[in-house]
Amino acid sequence: MTLPEFGALEAWVALGIALFLIGRAVFRRARPDGGAADDAARGSPLEWKDLLDDRLPQVARLSAEQRTLFHDRVERFLKQKRFVGCAGIEVTDEMRALIAGMACLMILRPDAALFPALRQILVYPGPFLVPVTEPDEFGLVPDEPQERIGESWHGDRVILSWPDVEAALDGDEVNVVVHEFAHQLDDESAAGEGAPRMADYARWSDVLRSEFARLRRQRRPPVLDPYGGESPAEFFGVVSEAFFQRGMELSRHHPELYGVLRDYYGFDTA
Repeated sequence: MTLPEFGALEAWVALGIALFLIGRAVFRRARPDGGAADDAARGSPLEWKDLLDDRLPQVARLSAEQRTLFHDRVERFLKQKRFVGCAGIEVTDEMRALIAGMACLMILRPDAALFPALRQILVYPGPFLVPVTEPDEFGLVPDEPQERIGESWHGDRVILSWPDVEAALDGDEVNVVVHEFAHQLDDESAAGEGAPRMADYARWSDVLRSEFARLRRQRRPPVLDPYGGESPAEFFGVVSEAFFQRGMELSRHHPELYGVLRDYYGFDTA
């Protein structure tokens, strides 16, 4: 091999490496927003831990052991679940961390799984419209779509309105993240319909059945959203919201219900 030939070979190798690196950069930039699940953990763990400590008051009520478990599950959630921005919204690392944190507060039981069926979280810049496929009480299916702030699709995905997530972070009684992820927990159980996976259903069944009937009788319940009277599944979503957002009031007006939820979620919010 002559010297000029060797120089030409070096040039081709350098060009190949450069094209490879450029290709990688273009691929990373071209991925869908939600495809960058690993990017959510680019900041040091201390950054998102401080964020969750600051924005989620429930974290202060965790034991040291629970806090370690919580941080581990948030980190795994951020790595494993795909976030997708819809209708023009850009999902930031802060948004990912806050949604993950709110969801992972619900799975601090040692035997809890990390929402195994969930693949992606879709985030909208506000309430969104969905077609209605289920008939109403008269057996009719409305022609017009309904406005929603959240949905859960039988384990596969959760859809959230970001302004409503922020409202919950600011203390609003409605917590769309807790409500939709309660449906995720519900779907993990073969029983379903307000009976998530657990070791003993006896006390759960007795208390929730009684409280569900009580909610349906009341015209103006003091704590629980009347929407919980729609079905046992929606009742579980509503009482979970009350546990996380209005723990003190729930414990005062519904002490047995509060006790069941405290035992299920594993810590006090009152």
